[in-house]
This record gives sequence, structure tokens and C-alpha cells, in this order.
Amino acid sequence: MTKDFRVYNRLLTLLKDMNEPFASLGPEDNFTGFDVVFTDMELSGNNVFRTRGIEEFRLKQLIRSRNSEKIVVGIDPGPAPGIATLANNVVIDRRSIYDVGEIREYVSRVSNECKYKSFIIKVGNGDRSYRNQIIRSLRDFRLQIVDEKGSSRTIKRGEDSGSAINIALSNDIL
Repeated sequence: MTKDFRVYNRLLTLLKDMNEPFASLGPEDNFTGFDVVFTDMELSGNNVFRTRGIEEFRLKQLIRSRNSEKIVVGIDPGPAPGIATLANNVVIDRRSIYDVGEIREYVSRVSNECKYKSFIIKVGNGDRSYRNQIIRSLRDFRLQIVDEKGSSRTIKRGEDSGSAINIALSNDIL
């Protein structure tokens, strides 16, 4: 429910990209029966989240795992690192990022946009060269190195973000 079309368009694009069902509401519509209502207007309610539609990871967190306390970013190191962000073990984002500098930007955005009590980055112990570059770029975050053995067993080649999910879920800390 928005006044500004740009906000509406940002939210629409995000929800479509996430394959999430949604309804567009007008000011006269009753919004109390919805899980989350995104708006740029002065509305009140437990399900209302005021936004300009630019805080991508917070919006994803609200949609997928509303009351999450723990955010984990899993990273599968390699030439095309896979990255997955989980809120209370629910995947809110997954992608491949090809530049170590962009990995730092991604992690910083997730850290700044999400709400959490605990924020952890888990990096797989695979490709040593890429792993060490990633660790150096993220040294001011809480990091854990995990054994990624078997993390890609059921994942198709080139889908490193699937391995990153398994790394984020792993408790096999080295």
C-alpha cells in the first residue's frame, strides 16, 4: 500500500523476484488480515512495515522469517563464490558473486539492513586461495571456518549458492 509509484515498483519487483504472492491495497482497504503490509504512508499496526523499498535484505527477512534473531551468511569460496543468507535457518537470499570486494559490500549490506541478535559468517574451507582472500576482506566480522566436505554432494555443478546454504547450516566448525 503506497503513495509513491517508485516505492510500489521496488516492492513489486522484489516480491516477483522472490516468487512471493502479494496483493496491492488501496487506502480504503482493510489490511489487518495480512502477514506483512509494506507502505510508505503513516499507518499503524503490528503487521505494518514502513519502507521506501530500498532495504532489500530487511524486506526479504520480514517476508521469509519475520522474527529471526540469528543471521548467517554462508560462503562457498572459489572462482565464482556462492553466497547464501539465512535468517533462523530460513534462506532469505542466495546468489553468486564474482569479486571479493563485492562480497564485502554484500555482507555489509546484509549486516546493516537486517535485524538480529547474532550475525555470523561461515566460510567453507575449500579453495584455499579464494578462502583466504574472502577471510581477509571480512576480518572485522565474526567468522567461522567450516568443513565443506559434502556440501556440494547434491548440488549441480555451477550452483555454488546451494553449497553456500549447506555451509551456512553446517555446525562442523574447524
